[in-house]
Amino acid sequence: MSYESIYPPQFSSTETYANRYDLDEIDVFLEGDGNNPMFFNVNGLPNQLSYGKHYFNISLLDSTEQSYRLAKNSPIRFEFKSANNVVLRSDVTALKQRNGVAVCFVEVLNDPLRTVKEIEDGAGTLTVAGTIEGNQNNNSIPDRFKNAINYRCIFPIQIRKNLINADSPRALQSEHNLETALGRFSFAKASISPKANSISGIQYSGDGSALTGVGGAASAPAGGS
Repeated sequence: MSYESIYPPQFSSTETYANRYDLDEIDVFLEGDGNNPMFFNVNGLPNQLSYGKHYFNISLLDSTEQSYRLAKNSPIRFEFKSANNVVLRSDVTALKQRNGVAVCFVEVLNDPLRTVKEIEDGAGTLTVAGTIEGNQNNNSIPDRFKNAINYRCIFPIQIRKNLINADSPRALQSEHNLETALGRFSFAKASISPKANSISGIQYSGDGSALTGVGGAASAPAGGS
């Protein structure tokens, strides 16, 4: 099959391009799959990827009982490819949950930017790779694979570009605040309700102490002047 130059690969200083690692082609010591990923857990991806941006999570699995473990400070790389070997734009978001879960995204573009090929519908792959080391005094990894990307796991994906209503929800923020809604409700005992015409509720700390005064005005902390 020949590809016409639908999308001229002209470099743009304002566009973000998909990095190409070809993780599915490198020589590795150990390989997993979606049924036995061993070290990585991927969730949140829709069953079918349409045009647009889709968010998902990558987290680490407990490898205490396995022969190998993810090395300390191991780089973790991931790469999406379509059936015709086009790399999809993907990255880690700036959202920091501080719970060991990385919030990532993949984007199916009408113009994949780096290539003249169009992203094909059908079966594709998500490859996640990292560096592993022996667990519990296991030194069976050959020297040529040590301190390198020596493990990968390939998860199957499906691309259906024109699927309706397939975009995944966007993660807006991860900060959790205790705050009253507009009205006379509170998380604290014996609280003072905000004024009926207040433009904001009252914010509270984790121990129930009010951080803002009635009606949204800042109040001094206990013991302050």
